[in-house]
Amino acid sequence: MKEHTKKQARHALIVYLGITVFCGIVFLVYDQFSHGVRSPYMTFLFGWPLVFGVLPALIRMAAKLPDPDLLSKDIYNTGVAAITFSSLLRGIFEIAGTASDYQRYLMGAGVILAAAGLLLYVFHLVHRKQTE
Repeated sequence: MKEHTKKQARHALIVYLGITVFCGIVFLVYDQFSHGVRSPYMTFLFGWPLVFGVLPALIRMAAKLPDPDLLSKDIYNTGVAAITFSSLLRGIFEIAGTASDYQRYLMGAGVILAAAGLLLYVFHLVHRKQTE
C-alpha cells in the first residue's frame, strides 16, 4: 500500500471514528432530556458512521485498496451524512411524537447517494485493473 493511500485511509478512519463518537455523545445528551422516551433511530445513531465509515476504511486498509477518486468519495460521504442526519431527525420526531415525510426522502436520497458512490468506486477499481 502506498504511503499516500495509507494516509488517506487512516484519515477517513479517524474522521469517521470522531463522527461515531460525536453521534454517541448526541444520543447520551438527548437521552437525558427525552423524559424516558426512546427511539432506536436515536439510540443507534452512532451505527451509521460506524458501519458505513469506519468499517469501509478498515477494509480498505486491510485489503490495500487504492484511494477512491474525489467524485466517488464525495458522493459516498454525502450519502452517509444524509443517512446519519435522517436517522437523527427520525429519532427526534419519534421522541417528540410526530413524523415528517421529508425525513424519509432524505433517507432515500442518502441510500441512493451512498450506493452510487460505492458503485462508482467499484467501477473505477475494475477499470484500473483492466488498464494495467
